[in-house]
Amino acid sequence: MRPQPFEISDTVRIVRLHEPDRDVTSAFEDAPQPRVGESATVVDDVGEGLYLVERTTADGVTAWLAEFLADELELIDRAPPSLDR
Repeated sequence: MRPQPFEISDTVRIVRLHEPDRDVTSAFEDAPQPRVGESATVVDDVGEGLYLVERTTADGVTAWLAEFLADELELIDRAPPSLDR
């Protein structure tokens, strides 16, 4: 079964980590690593099943920004299509 493609702005949950320690970008000096069970937002489709995903704090600060393979993620929520199209 092929992984479900994700869209920009999808809310996803991390279900597995092929690389527990990965390159992350963060607003914090000591950048936290993504953990299984955390939810985040897809911010870019990098291609070839790779997605850029961002987890933010309650006040909108980037906790981490990292790339994930599609099979590391599970869709939680998808915004309805825009009526502007």
